Amino acid sequence: MAARHLLAKDPDSGVSPTAAAAQEQLDELRRSEARLSAAQQLAKLGSWEWDVAANVVTWSDELFRIYGLEPQSLTPSYEDFLQRVHPGDRDDVDARNHKAFADHQPFEDVKRVLRPDGSVFLMRTQGEVICDRAGNPLRMVGVCEDVTAQVRAREAETMLALIVESSNDAIFVVGRDGAVASWNPAAERMFGFAAAQVLGAPATELLGWHGSGAHHRLLTAALAGERIEPFETTLCDCEGRLVEVSLSLSPMRSAAREAIDSVSVIARDNTERKRLEHQLLHLADHDALTGLHNRRRFDEELGRAVANALRYHESAALLLVDIDDFKYVNDSFGHAAGDELLRSIAALLEHRIRVTDILARVGGDEFALLLPRAGADEARRVAADLVQIAREHDLSLDGSPVRATVSVGAVVFDATSGTAESALVAADRAMYEAKAQGRDRYVLYPDVDTNAGRAQLPWEQRIRRALDNGGFELQCQPIQSVDGGGVAHYELLLRLREADGTLTCPAAFLGVAERLGLIHAIDRWVVGQAVGLVAAHPGLTFAVNVSAASMDDPELLALVRRELGRSGADPSRLVFEITETATIARMDDARRFADAVTALGCKLAIDDFGTGFGSFYYLKHLPVSYLKIDGDFVANPRGRADELVIEAIVGMARGLGKRTIAEFVGDDDTLTMLSTLGVDFAQGYHVGRPFSVALLDDGPVAPTPAAARRSPHTPAAR
Repeated sequence: MAARHLLAKDPDSGVSPTAAAAQEQLDELRRSEARLSAAQQLAKLGSWEWDVAANVVTWSDELFRIYGLEPQSLTPSYEDFLQRVHPGDRDDVDARNHKAFADHQPFEDVKRVLRPDGSVFLMRTQGEVICDRAGNPLRMVGVCEDVTAQVRAREAETMLALIVESSNDAIFVVGRDGAVASWNPAAERMFGFAAAQVLGAPATELLGWHGSGAHHRLLTAALAGERIEPFETTLCDCEGRLVEVSLSLSPMRSAAREAIDSVSVIARDNTERKRLEHQLLHLADHDALTGLHNRRRFDEELGRAVANALRYHESAALLLVDIDDFKYVNDSFGHAAGDELLRSIAALLEHRIRVTDILARVGGDEFALLLPRAGADEARRVAADLVQIAREHDLSLDGSPVRATVSVGAVVFDATSGTAESALVAADRAMYEAKAQGRDRYVLYPDVDTNAGRAQLPWEQRIRRALDNGGFELQCQPIQSVDGGGVAHYELLLRLREADGTLTCPAAFLGVAERLGLIHAIDRWVVGQAVGLVAAHPGLTFAVNVSAASMDDPELLALVRRELGRSGADPSRLVFEITETATIARMDDARRFADAVTALGCKLAIDDFGTGFGSFYYLKHLPVSYLKIDGDFVANPRGRADELVIEAIVGMARGLGKRTIAEFVGDDDTLTMLSTLGVDFAQGYHVGRPFSVALLDDGPVAPTPAAARRSPHTPAAR
C-alpha cells in the first residue's frame, strides 16, 4: 500500500512525488558539478579519480585543459597518464604511486609533463588513497595544477637573491619610513656596516644623507615612483670616509603591486675607476718621468700667457733650460742614470719656482719655465739662480759623483712681441747662444741679437753641406717580434757625418733645421733613400720618420709616388712614422698625409704613443697600422703605473686592429714583461743596436747577441 502510495501520480502533473524529488536531486547534482567545473577552471585546478578495482580513471574537464587536451576527448587510463609524464620523471612517479598504495598516506609532488605539442610544463599533484574498512585500497583521488609559472618565479627570485648576494655592487632596500630593509654583503664591504647594524636604521644617517640634501630629495622622488638613473656622488662609510659611487634608485611596489612601499638602491664603487681616470688625466698633461707638465700642456699655458700679455698689456718671461752634456751621461752611465739625472734636475727647478710659475719638460733633456708678470730683471735673476743651483748640485750615479750644468735661454715678451712660436724661437736661440759661449750660463734674448749668426750659422752651413755633399747617412735598428719571430722590420735613423768622422744624432740639429726651413729637404732625402732601400732589399720592411712640418709638403708626397713607380718597390714595406704630439697638434695635416700615403699602399705608425692620453680619439680617424709605445713607459726603472698604461694601449690597439711596438727595450725582464702584456714588437739596444744600412748589402743583419748588449739604450732619434 505504501509503495503504491509512493508511486501514485500527481493528478495535475502526471508525475509521482518521488520521481519529482529524484529529478530535483539529479538536477542539483548537475548544477553542483557545473559549479565545481567552473570553479576548477577559474582556479586552474583539475581533479581526478582512479578506481583501482575497475582500473577506471576519471579526469575533470579542467584537468584535460591542463594537459592541453579538449575535455572528454579521450578515455584516460593510468598507463596513458604515465606516458604523459616526462621520461626523466616517469619511474619516480610510478614508484611514488605504488608507495602511496602501500602506505595509505597522502602525497604531493611536482613533475614534468608533456603536452601533445611537445611542450613541457610543471604539474603539482596532491592525492590520497581511499580504503575500505579492512584497509584495502578502493580508489585514489586528487587534484593537479600547472605550477610552471610559480616555480619559474621562485627560481627567478632565488637567482635574483643569489645575484644580489654575490654582486660586487652594494644593493640595499630603503623602506618608506627611510629605514634600511635589506643589506647585501657588498654593501657590508663597501661601507663597513654589518647587516645587523643597519637593518632598521635610517639610511640617511648611516650614509651621510642629510635630510635637507640632494640624496634625501632623490629618495623622496623614488618613493613617489620616479626611477633615478645612475649618477656619480659620494657616500660615507662606517668611519666617515667618503666613498666615490655611481648611484641609482628604483621604486619597488608591494607584493600586490598596488603601492610603492620601498626603494632599491644600487651603489657601484667608483674609487678605482676614479683613480685611474685621474691618473690618465694627469698623464695627459704631465711628463711620466718627472711629473712636470708636458709639452702639450706647456704650449697651452704659453699660448694663454701670450694672449694675456696682448689683452692686459703685461709682460712675461720664458726660459728654456737644457742639460749640458746629457748625452755623455746617458751613454756613459746608462739610460736609467740619465732618467735619474732628469728627475733630479726637475726637482731642483721645481723647488726654485713660484706657485704661479709653469715648469714643464718639453724635450729629452730640455725644460721650459714660464714666469707670468715678469720683466727682464726677474728673468735674469731666475735664470742665474737656475744655473747656480744646477752647478752646485751633486749627484751620484752608480757610485760615481756627477756634476751637471745647464744652459738657459730667456726671453721677455709683451703685447708687442708676437706669437707663442716666436717667443719659443727667441728663447731657443738664446739657449743655443749660451751653449756656444761655453755652457753653464744663461743668455737673455736681446743679448743674442748682434751675435745671432754666430750661434746659428755653423749649423746652417753644416746642414747645407751635408745635403749638398752627401754628409747625411742612414743607420737601421731592428724591430723584433716579442714572441721570438725574428726581425719584423727596421727603423731608419738619420746621422750627420762630421769632418772628424764622428756621427751626430739628429736631436742636435733638427730643431735648427726646422727654424731655418731646411727640414723639408732633409725629409725628402731620407724618404728617397728609404724607397731605394725597399726596392734594393725585397722582403725587408723599413720605417722612416717624417717631421710635423713635412706632413703638408706636396713635394714629399710627389717624391714618394714618383720613386715608388720608378723603382718598383713594394709600398706595403714602407712605413711612415709621425710622432703623437705632431699628430695632435696638426690633426688636419696628419689626416691628409695619412690618407695620401696609405692610398699609395704604404703603412703608418704613430711614434712616442702614450704622451698625449687626452687625444686617443684621433686613432679612429687615421689609418694607423702600428702604435710605438713611448719609451718612458717601457725603460727600467718603471712602476706599476707604466705597465698599466702599456696594458691599456695594447688592449685599445687590439680592439682597433692595430699592432704595438715598444721602444727602449734594454733587458730580458722588460722583454718578458712586454710579452706578458701582449705587445707585438720590441725595439731597443737589447734587441739590436743601430748599424749602417750598407751592411744590409751582405744580407739581413741579425740582432746583436744578448751577451753583447751591455750598453744602455738611448732614444732611437731620427
